[in-house]
Amino acid sequence: MGWPVTGNNSLENSNWGRGRLTDGTLTSVTGAKGYTSNDFTSADVSATPVWVEVDLGTDTDLDAVRLFPRTDTPAVGGGTAGFPVDFTIQTRPDGSSTYTTVRTVTGQSNPDGLVQTYGFKTSTARYVRLQATRLGTPASDETTKFRLQLAELTIPTAGTTVTANYTLENGDWGKTRVLDGTTTSVAGAKGFTSIDFASADVSDTPVWIEIDLGADRAIGSVTLHPRTDATGAGGGSAGFPVDFTFQTRTDGGTTYTTARTITGEPNPNGAAQTYTLTSANGRYLRLRATRLGRPASDESSKYRLQLAEIRIK
Repeated sequence: MGWPVTGNNSLENSNWGRGRLTDGTLTSVTGAKGYTSNDFTSADVSATPVWVEVDLGTDTDLDAVRLFPRTDTPAVGGGTAGFPVDFTIQTRPDGSSTYTTVRTVTGQSNPDGLVQTYGFKTSTARYVRLQATRLGTPASDETTKFRLQLAELTIPTAGTTVTANYTLENGDWGKTRVLDGTTTSVAGAKGFTSIDFASADVSDTPVWIEIDLGADRAIGSVTLHPRTDATGAGGGSAGFPVDFTFQTRTDGGTTYTTARTITGEPNPNGAAQTYTLTSANGRYLRLRATRLGRPASDESSKYRLQLAEIRIK
C-alpha cells in the first residue's frame, strides 16, 4: 500500500486527500476519511471527467480493482455517498502515454457501504486510473454537492482475486472473467470453465471457484449467469451446476462455513439464477460443485463447470 496517487480534482485537508486513497484504511475515520474530489453542481461530469490515478511503481500483472466506499456519512436518502455511477478503469504501462480501458461500468447501483470488486482480463501496467463521468448521491450533510468519494482503492495482483482448483485458461476462458462485467459469453470473454470430467458426479473431486472480496462483508445474494454461447447437449444451458454449495471464509480464517446448499438445480435455460444467502459474512466466497450439469453440444461427453459471470451482493 501507500502507492503514490494523482488526480485532477482532489480536495486536500486534514481528513481527505489523494494519499489517503491507498493508506490501508478501508473505512472512513477521523484524520483518514479517504479521497474526495471537489464538489460539482450535477452528477453528470462527462464534460469534465473526474479521475484519480495510482502509480504501482513498476509494471505489474493485475486483474481487478477494489473500491471501498466512504463510510463516515450516509448519502441523501441513505446508502453510500459519493460512489461513482458511470466510470471506467484504465491502465497504462511504464513508459507509455496510452491508456487502455480494461473495464467500463455504467449505472452502478449504490453499494450500501460494501466493498465492490471489478475484474477484467489480466493487464500489465504501472498506472491504474479510475475516471468517472457520472457521480453518485451527495452526502447527507451537503445535499447539493456531488463528489467522487472513496475510503480506499486497492489493486490485487493477478491470480489472487479469483482462484479455482480446476480452471482452464485460454483466449476465451479464464477464472477472472467471472468478474469482468460481461454477463453473456462472447468471443474473448466467454467466462469461466473448469477442465473436463468424464462424469457429472465429481463428489470425489469437487470443483470450486472462489472470489476474494477484499475484506469481510455481508453477502446477501449470489447470481450465477450461465454460459450462453453454446447450448447443452439436448438443449438448455451447458455447464450449469446441479449440486453445489456456497461457502464463506473470513479474513484470516482457515475454515469455511456453508451458507447455502443447492441440490438438483434445474437447467436454467440461459437465464441468470439468484440465490439468497442468510446471515452470510466473509471475505471469501466459494462456489463448490459436486454434480455438474449438461455437457455442451459440441463436446457431449465432457462435463464441466461453466459460467459467464458471478455477481455478488
